[in-house]
Parts: sequence; structure tokens; C-alpha cells
Amino acid sequence: MVDFSDVFQNNMSVNTLIDSLSEGVIFINKEGKIVLANNNACELFGYTHNELFGEIIEKLIPNKYKHSHHKHIQEYFKSPKTRPMGNLNSKLSGLKKDGNEFPVEISLSHIKSEEEPFSVAFIMDISARIKAENELKKRNLELDAFAHTIAHELHSQLNSVIGFSQLLLNNNELSSAKKTSFLEMIVASGFKMNSIIREILLFASAKKEEIVKTPLSMTHIITEVLKRIPAKEKMNTEIIIPNNFAVSIGYGPWIEEVWYNYITNAIKYGKTPAVIEIGSSQWKDGYNKFWVKDNGKGLSDKECEFIFTDPEKLGENFIKGHGLGLSIVNKMVTKLDGWVKVESTPNHGSIFSFFLPTLPDK
Repeated sequence: MVDFSDVFQNNMSVNTLIDSLSEGVIFINKEGKIVLANNNACELFGYTHNELFGEIIEKLIPNKYKHSHHKHIQEYFKSPKTRPMGNLNSKLSGLKKDGNEFPVEISLSHIKSEEEPFSVAFIMDISARIKAENELKKRNLELDAFAHTIAHELHSQLNSVIGFSQLLLNNNELSSAKKTSFLEMIVASGFKMNSIIREILLFASAKKEEIVKTPLSMTHIITEVLKRIPAKEKMNTEIIIPNNFAVSIGYGPWIEEVWYNYITNAIKYGKTPAVIEIGSSQWKDGYNKFWVKDNGKGLSDKECEFIFTDPEKLGENFIKGHGLGLSIVNKMVTKLDGWVKVESTPNHGSIFSFFLPTLPDK
């Protein structure tokens, strides 16, 4: 234990030392009354020095912990030692003057004076750290789900390639039409895997700070998207495209992938014949809305809830159709300061939309 007796003889030195510390510092006596609090402690809890002096320390503790805290103080003074408060499984909170709680980290020490012993609490507001930790946990969970979906989608397409290839190799009695059909399926799976890899590489290649957002020519982007879709897939499909689009800013290559996913899904899940309507409109707060409307069977509330974020929850068949592409769409649009949305009613089609900022005022 450090003996501060000499320091206490000079009150000016004590106050200067305590107020120079970055943590909040509070001294209490064995009755649990506050005898000193530095400026940082007062700022943390929202009180003045006069409002804290002489008050019991429980004034700064949430109600759910107050009933047992005085007993802890008594036990500490019986055997004082320098240690952190709480343990790995407990979370400590402070109570501000305005009634708000905030997470804290507290270390305890003790001081021997000629008159009486004191306990000293060094207090840190760890709100920023907790927020960062929660964000990291969230990102790790999203990354795990994203990686799982990628692996699942690629594995599905690869199984298709292997399966049809084995049929071609091992069955010499297949008709020419059957062989052609299997080859077409192999090629389609190959294109699908190529598209998946393209999207992953495109998304991973540009960090947010490296993206140059420019005004987007949606007509040109959609024209390029339609060129990528094989003519066979567009058969029996009517695609209605407006003459003009609302003008937003974004990153062209990413928005091309967004439209590609929306349009190909609309073709795949629309009725026969499929009717797809593409459009845009001004939204509020400086954003524009872009959408693809299909005439398919629609989606349930559960599918709408998880389709962009956790397609695994929607079941095996749904993952094969939508999962990876829409997960990437969500990430791309979010990184462009926008968001995605789906509106759907079973048996009445779906509207998949995304929102992007408008051109900034000059």
C-alpha cells in the first residue's frame, strides 16, 4: 500500500494531482460518503463538486445494484487492496444525474491517512469501447454468414457441373437432345459461378475510401445489364423501361450488379410470360428510389425480413435462387450510403428497390 500521508499535508498538491488524471476519481470514507471527486468524475456523472461532496456513493449507482453495494464497501474496508471492480462476467454501470446509465470500468485503491482510511475509485466511461466491440461482433457475424452463403452457393453450382458431367461421361445411351440439355446446364452453372466470383471480387476490390461516386446514367447501366443476360433467359419476358431515370450518385460497377441481380431474379421468379417493370422516383431527404417490379408469386413476411441479410433462414430452395446475390446487393448499396427494400404480397408479385443519394446541390 502506498502511504500518501506526506502528500495530504499539502492540499494544493493533492488537488492538482487528482485533477490531472484522465480518469474520474472519487474518494469515499468507510461510511460510503464522497469526500472528494475530481473534475473528470463530475463531468462523467453530470454533477458539480458541491452536489457530490458528502453524498453517499450509491447516488452514482443504478437502483438494481444499490441494495448490496453498502455491504461491499464494508467488506472492502475490512481487507482493502488494489483491484478492479467486478469480474469477467459482470458489467458495471454508472448513473448520471439525468438518470441515464452508462458502462464503466472501475479500479479500486486505498489510502491511509492520519485520521481515517479512504477508498479511491478510478472510473472510466467505456461507452465508445462497448460500441466498437458490439460493432465488431456484428460485423464478424455478418462475415460468417456471408462466407457460409458464398460457400453454399458455389458448392451448389459445382455439384451441378460435376453431376451433369458424370452423366455425360458414364451414359453412352443419352440422346443428342439430352446431351445438349445437360451441356446447357453445365454452361449455365459455369456462368453462375463466374458471376458469383465476379461479384465477390468486385465487392472486395474497392474499399469505401477508394470509391469515386459519380452521377449515374441508369439507362446506360441497364442496357449493359441486359447485354449480360443470355437471350434464352429473356425469352417470354417483357421488360418495361422508362425513358428517363432520377439522377443519383454512386459507383457504376456496383450499381450494375444491383440491377443485374434484381432483373435476373425477376425473370427467374416471374410468371410465364414474365412482365418486369423498371422505374425510379424521387424520395424524401435527398434520396431517389429505383425499383424492379415482377409478376411472380410474391414473398411471405418472413422471406421479406431475411432475404437481404440472412438467406440461410429462408430454406434450401430459396438460398439457391436469391441468397448470395441479394446479400452482396445489400452490402454494396449500404456502402454507397443507401439502403435496400422489398415490398411483396403472396400471389401479387414483388417490388425490389434500392435508394441512393441525389446529386448534391452546387
